[in-house]
Amino acid sequence: MNGPYRFSSFPTFFLIFFLSFLCYNAAAAEPELLNKTDVLGETIDVNATSLEKHGAAIVGNPAEEKKRSLAIFFILFVIVLATLVVHMLIVSKIHYVPESLAIVILGAVVGLVLSYSKRDWSEIEALSPDVFFLVLLPPIIFENAYNLNKGYFFSNIVPILTFAILGTAVSAFVIGVGLYVLGILDIVFEFSLFECLAFASMISAVDPVATLAIFQAVKVESLLYMLVFGESMLNDAVSIVLAATTLRHAHPPLNQMPAAGVIASAIGTFTRMFFLSALLGVSIGLMSALLFKHVDLRKTPSLEFALMLVFAYIPYGFAEALSLSGIMAILFCGITMAQYTQHNVSPVTQITFRHTFRTISFVAETSTFAYIGMAFFTIKLNIQPALIFWSVVLCLVGRAFNVFCLSYLVNKCRKDVQISMKNQIIMWFSGMRGAVCFALVLYTDIEREKKSVLLTTTLFLILFTTIFLGGSALPFISFINRCYPNERHRRRKRSQRKSVSAGSAKNNLILSKTQEMSFFGSDEWGPKKSALDPTTPAGRIMRSLFIRKFTAVERMENRDDLAALTKRALANEQLTDSDEVLELSRPGSEFQEASAQHSRSSTRTDIDRGVAPLLSSTESV
Repeated sequence: MNGPYRFSSFPTFFLIFFLSFLCYNAAAAEPELLNKTDVLGETIDVNATSLEKHGAAIVGNPAEEKKRSLAIFFILFVIVLATLVVHMLIVSKIHYVPESLAIVILGAVVGLVLSYSKRDWSEIEALSPDVFFLVLLPPIIFENAYNLNKGYFFSNIVPILTFAILGTAVSAFVIGVGLYVLGILDIVFEFSLFECLAFASMISAVDPVATLAIFQAVKVESLLYMLVFGESMLNDAVSIVLAATTLRHAHPPLNQMPAAGVIASAIGTFTRMFFLSALLGVSIGLMSALLFKHVDLRKTPSLEFALMLVFAYIPYGFAEALSLSGIMAILFCGITMAQYTQHNVSPVTQITFRHTFRTISFVAETSTFAYIGMAFFTIKLNIQPALIFWSVVLCLVGRAFNVFCLSYLVNKCRKDVQISMKNQIIMWFSGMRGAVCFALVLYTDIEREKKSVLLTTTLFLILFTTIFLGGSALPFISFINRCYPNERHRRRKRSQRKSVSAGSAKNNLILSKTQEMSFFGSDEWGPKKSALDPTTPAGRIMRSLFIRKFTAVERMENRDDLAALTKRALANEQLTDSDEVLELSRPGSEFQEASAQHSRSSTRTDIDRGVAPLLSSTESV
């Protein structure tokens, strides 16, 4: 028997062995297994929880199938409408209307129309907390972390962590204690102390999307931009961890501990969840960097891109399975992958991965804001005017304690870079509330009446901050600049500031994250050196361990692959009229030579403008 025949018969032998193994297991299996443990170690009934019965609940039920399909079609249709609305805002150059507010209004209009229907649409148009935390929120957090300007972030990591962790705790404490005292005085709807602190932790999640868009448009100081952006990025995760810690201590036996014991236990739980989740995210990010460093997948970009997507979501599920914070894990994993992993993949995958997650993040944010708008007609509103009013007031007061007190502390500890009073006022004004607040309250397990009150209050709080703080951010920033004329940013040349800032503010200002976020974290903010910079000892060690050093041949292959891809894309933009193409595409024709010359120049220009930073980052390794 020759060698090739032996090799070709191996699959047949393996198939026979596999079938024999299955038959042996089927014959040796017990007829009925009543005692079995799941992955968590709990006893389950196999016959009652079989996979077939779980699937039959959907597949074998035509009504349930139609309901699920209708829900999917409904949200996709709303996303189409929201995308067209955003496009209209960008094309029409409608000023003073934040993109998030427009989507909320669209969702409210859709909910209003469906409210006049004879059928009940509440289950179809309601936001599921599981869908939000498992599907919508992770790509939003990862995209913000992956596209972060790491130089400025790590150089200002101490004030950012101060505002994100300590500031969120201070704001939650002020709001929670204030609502509890007002409830005791019978001024607002009364809640328990733990419920007030949990609600305060939830509504302390800041989401200054419109404010950040204005920051980019008017070219504010890079320090102000990074403080607000870094705080809002970490603030969501901190609020989730803080709310989970508070709710955990609201039930026996933790709530029966003395006050000092409860505070110590809450601080310990929060610290453990925060830092262990961050460590888990960094570890998975470094594992991905090592994998792409030692496994060359540049010849198969599809596999490379698929692994990048998997590693982007792995930390969330793993952290949640360990009772940690998945949001915190995926946040630090995104920062780590942007710092190391992206330098080990091909330029095609770098570009594809970045823009894919930006698109997914836009879809997730659009769905979330649309759900918030529809929630005004989905849930049963229980309006408490006093609670809504004092919640808004306490949010502003808590934000003031957060910003001004901690800014004073940061300025005392850091003498080289000071946070000016103008920047402090703008940071205080940028405290918009977003979808995280609403989803956290929706996920809370409390009494039905109290939950409806909190949901209604949260909805009106989000609507107020989005309209008032987001809509008036531009005139407010202009007013503060006139009040503090001596604190303008002096690092840029006056001519550049006049040509770019004035032109953007007057002519091209669109409060759209979709348009403005393409420049967020770019090099125009002047990144500073950090501990992870390649010129520092720590940076050189980390890059030597986790970043692959490409050879000259590999760098040339990356450049050629990207140039070929660009040429194919430009070739598809040629004339589509068949007769004209046949006439003008004859060899040696003037159109063909001009087209080839234009393609070469366009390719070179595209590489120099859009891809050169990626290639230079690879070559620098």
